[in-house]
Amino acid sequence: MKSISTIIGVALLFLSALCYFINWDALVPAFTVLGIAIITRKALEPLIIGCALGFILLASKGGSTEFFPEGKGMIFPLNMFDGLFSSISRDAHDQGLIWVILVCILYGAFVQLLVASGGIRAVATYSENHVKTKQQSLIMTYFLSFFFFLDDYLSALSVGNTMRPITDKFGVSRAKLALVLSFVCVPLTVVFPISTWTIFYGTQLSALGNIGDVSVSPSAIQAFLGTIPYNFSAWISLILGGLVVFKVVPDLKGIRDAEAEVVIPEPKEEKIRKNPAKKAGKLYYFIMPLLVLVWCTIFPYPYDMDYWGSLTFSSDMIFGSIDALRGIATAVVFTYLYFLIFRVIKFDKISRHFVMGLETITFVLAVLAFTYLLKDVQNALGFNEFVTSHLQGISWLNRSTLPFIVFALVSWICWATGSNWGIYAILVPTTALLSHSLGANFWLSQGALVSGTVWGAAACFFSDNRVLTAQSCKVDMMKHGISQFPYQLIIFGVSAVMYFICGFIM
Repeated sequence: MKSISTIIGVALLFLSALCYFINWDALVPAFTVLGIAIITRKALEPLIIGCALGFILLASKGGSTEFFPEGKGMIFPLNMFDGLFSSISRDAHDQGLIWVILVCILYGAFVQLLVASGGIRAVATYSENHVKTKQQSLIMTYFLSFFFFLDDYLSALSVGNTMRPITDKFGVSRAKLALVLSFVCVPLTVVFPISTWTIFYGTQLSALGNIGDVSVSPSAIQAFLGTIPYNFSAWISLILGGLVVFKVVPDLKGIRDAEAEVVIPEPKEEKIRKNPAKKAGKLYYFIMPLLVLVWCTIFPYPYDMDYWGSLTFSSDMIFGSIDALRGIATAVVFTYLYFLIFRVIKFDKISRHFVMGLETITFVLAVLAFTYLLKDVQNALGFNEFVTSHLQGISWLNRSTLPFIVFALVSWICWATGSNWGIYAILVPTTALLSHSLGANFWLSQGALVSGTVWGAAACFFSDNRVLTAQSCKVDMMKHGISQFPYQLIIFGVSAVMYFICGFIM
């Protein structure tokens, strides 16, 4: 397996060099990152090298007025330092990177508070009374993930941290635990009409208005509903995940190797404590904060009369107010005060675990920061224009092949760059115009675009969801990415065939 990975990594580095010599500079950083990441099985270092290479190429072109105006004319590495600052500042203004950073930090603190209270241990204890086998622990992981459909970050962090002690007990490899999460976390957000992905994607669609004879609803949720039946990769991922946990589909080599290395821990004899119930924690220490998190993610605060003062019931009233940052911020404050006031945990322990939660997410934030920087430097090198021009320039593009081409091209672009929302926002109008001019099915084409970004986010070795899944499951990120990739290839292959067939019959 390692020798095959090395060959693939070297091939990608060769492809990166080839792109440089044929003046496809926009692709050089992405292929370099992928090649080094696959060879070294590291996450942060390849991203830093890819960003550095991108800024070297950018310096040779004189810089970028649009993306890094203050660094125009700077030499490397000064332009990279300036670029990091500019990227963070820009995303802070656009509520992009800073939103992700705040959500990740607060989730880290939230999870640690639940751990300190014994709430997560109580869930594990309760589950152990009902989970008796290794397979049941995986089945529970799979179905528990469905309760966290609001956001892929919420699913990856909450389910991973909750189920890891249980699956460890039954000898499930952490790579397989992460695999099950990867089947559900991202795909679930685009087949349920209430999620952060749905809000973002639906907003891009609703901005299109009318495209030919297709009328797109001004409501973000209602606009996105038209794509849900055609999100083939998401549906196939959920189905394949169920087949894997029920052992209908056998483990492939990477997971088999990880499972073979697992050593089931011997049960530890614990000393009898005077108050074991208090040590174990209460189940509602986990349930109450979680209910606050879910409720405040979906609904605004009670005093928001612009929302609650309206008696008009509509989909916008339910779907239009989802805010993951509001939800996790409120849940953290509630949990902190609840544990403090009712003396669930002593003040010094609450503070210690709160800070510990912030610290555990530091590496994740570093990876995410350089992922965003890589995306920006690629855009500065003309990545967006490269994608658009080459998508429109395919000679054998027609109404029947458009969904297949959109899905395949977008899937591998998102896989190579780790960017999905940005690619989606760029290509929504292009795909809409192409489907109209070629006479292709509008919703099938848009579904293919959504499906491609979802597959790319789930399959990419260094996407934000891969980082968080690996962190919550306590597994090496590259090991997780490589072991789950063969399953992602199956999902890609089946989805591609379905888009190809549907393009001809719809």
